[in-house]
Amino acid sequence: MEIITSTTNPTIKAIRSLKDKKTRYVSGLFVVEGGNIVKDMPSSAEVKYLVVEQSKSEQFSEIISKYDCQTLLVGDKVMACLSETVTPCGILAVVKVPTPRPIGGGNIVVMDGVADPGNMGTIIRSCVACGIEDVVAVDCADHLSGKVVRSSMGGVLKCNIVPCTRERVVELLQGKQVLVLDMNGKSIFDVSIDKAKPWALVVGNEAHGISDTMRRRADQIISLPMKGDMESLNAGVSLSVGLFELVFNR
Repeated sequence: MEIITSTTNPTIKAIRSLKDKKTRYVSGLFVVEGGNIVKDMPSSAEVKYLVVEQSKSEQFSEIISKYDCQTLLVGDKVMACLSETVTPCGILAVVKVPTPRPIGGGNIVVMDGVADPGNMGTIIRSCVACGIEDVVAVDCADHLSGKVVRSSMGGVLKCNIVPCTRERVVELLQGKQVLVLDMNGKSIFDVSIDKAKPWALVVGNEAHGISDTMRRRADQIISLPMKGDMESLNAGVSLSVGLFELVFNR
């Protein structure tokens, strides 16, 4: 198999351009980077290319044999130009952007203006761990950016992420009890939840909190009690703690 050593190779340039959000959505493709993440992608993932650093092709032979797609062997300089990490692991996949499905009738999570990719990835990863199938992203960071994909450990391919406007989100929440996380709310350990009705757990923007739209729609404002001299937790941690309480302890 030919080894690609030039960063000006047309296919390499096209893959590199996927670092840009607009290009991702115009092309319908995004990049999944990391050995464990690529290995654990669900069978529903539509992989167009595997890109593997030639010197690590034997190390990733099991992953290469798993996917029925074109494999591109590249030199280390090419991998470095494609990678978004300081030390590239040596493998990435170019994957078709999943088409969002309609929201189901179960419990969901709503990210209300979450802007930090690390927080967003943590939230998505926790949702997958808790069996949440639908995640609504209202005016958030792009869930297909490299940092979100990596911090979610590929969770962006394991749950249904639905980008949404503030105008439409109220419609999507019909029939669900809306629980909004806010530092001034009632302790989550003291609130009464209707177990017969699905809920939507909402977490807000890191700096500005919950939007007025979601605050007006809230059925209950809930918080995480804290000891010590700490006013709040970041969005990813707050959502994760609240979600595990609702899913496993309730």
